[in-house]
Amino acid sequence: MALTISTLRDCKKRQEEYVFQLATWHHSEWLHLNKGATLEDRLIRYKKSVVTQSLPEIMIACEGNKLLGSVTLDKEDMDTRQFLTPWLASLFVEPDNRGRGIASALIKFCVNYAKQQGFKNIYLFTEDQRDFYQHRGWHFVEALEYRNAEVDLMSQKLK
Repeated sequence: MALTISTLRDCKKRQEEYVFQLATWHHSEWLHLNKGATLEDRLIRYKKSVVTQSLPEIMIACEGNKLLGSVTLDKEDMDTRQFLTPWLASLFVEPDNRGRGIASALIKFCVNYAKQQGFKNIYLFTEDQRDFYQHRGWHFVEALEYRNAEVDLMSQKLK
C-alpha cells in the first residue's frame, strides 16, 4: 500500500481517532519537555487545530487507514525564541515503521507547505538528531539548554 501524506485537517473520516493517537504518542515522547502538561491539554490543542485555519497545521503519514507518523508546522515551538517563526515540530514516526523514509517525506511535505504559505525561513530544535536534519538541508544555528535539556537549534532557508 502506498504512503500518503496530508493535513490532519483534511482527513475528516478518521480525524478523531488520529487526534487521540497523535496526542498519546506525542505526550509520551515529549512529556519531559512539557512538565505538568496533560494528555487532555494536548487533545484540546489538537482538536482546536483542525477547526481553525491558522497554525499549527498537523500533517500525517498513513498507509491506507493506518496512521504511521506526523509532523507539525507551528507558529512557535520555543518560548525562549518567540521571534522565530514558523517551526517544524513534533516529528514522530511510529517505532515499527522507522527507517522507511517516512520522517523524510513528512519533513519535505512540511517544508513545502511552509513555502506555499510564504515563509522565508523555518526552524526546529532537536535533542539528538542534528545529523539527521543536516542531511536533509537543515543548518545548525546554536546549541542551548531548553527546559533542562541540551538541544540544537536549526534552520532552513525556504526558496
